[in-house]
Amino acid sequence: METEKEKAVRNSLWIIGLALAVPAVASAQDIPRVEVFAGYSYGLIHGYVADESLLAPGMTGAFTFPSFGSNGWTGAVTVNATHWLGAVAEVGGLNANITRTSGGAPFTIGTREHSYLLGPRYFDRYGRWTVFAQVLFGESHAFVSVAYPEVLEPIGFVETKFAMGAGLGVDLTVYNRRRHLEGAGQEFAIRVGQADWFRTTFAGSHQDNIRLSAGLVFRF
Repeated sequence: METEKEKAVRNSLWIIGLALAVPAVASAQDIPRVEVFAGYSYGLIHGYVADESLLAPGMTGAFTFPSFGSNGWTGAVTVNATHWLGAVAEVGGLNANITRTSGGAPFTIGTREHSYLLGPRYFDRYGRWTVFAQVLFGESHAFVSVAYPEVLEPIGFVETKFAMGAGLGVDLTVYNRRRHLEGAGQEFAIRVGQADWFRTTFAGSHQDNIRLSAGLVFRF
């Protein structure tokens, strides 16, 4: 029986396949066919841990850990199928090493996380401005360690789990070189801001995270 997660990923792949199968559509609409983004990302990590092997001695059940910030990067390639629909392939990484307290006891969390997502993007262009919304599905790979003062060796896990994200963004085009032939030209833009809700499913539970990104966009 196909799960809901598998259905979501399969539907995204269908949309991406459609975008790749109609390369002539975007050029006929006088918009760039391909968009490449690279930028900085800040993640606000929040969620739950249900894996008791990660809890401090004496703790049982699910544990809500304090929110913490992480720094990283995001890169994405978008293929535009029409003047309003594109297919996105995105990779990203977030890293953090912070100390928090729970019940008066300090503990240290170290994380390294990389995500690989695919999905549709809906966009519209208003002069030099482009706004978009996207929904992405895929996997996230994480190394997480948790160190408690009363435990000699840090405990942690390495997992690859289902992940999904949904977000909005705004780009400002700062350079546009028109081609002599019919169709869109090369464009250089600044991603003024992108905000994503990003869910991961590590440690037997789930984490509802917020990711904020900004960077550079090249379209051709």
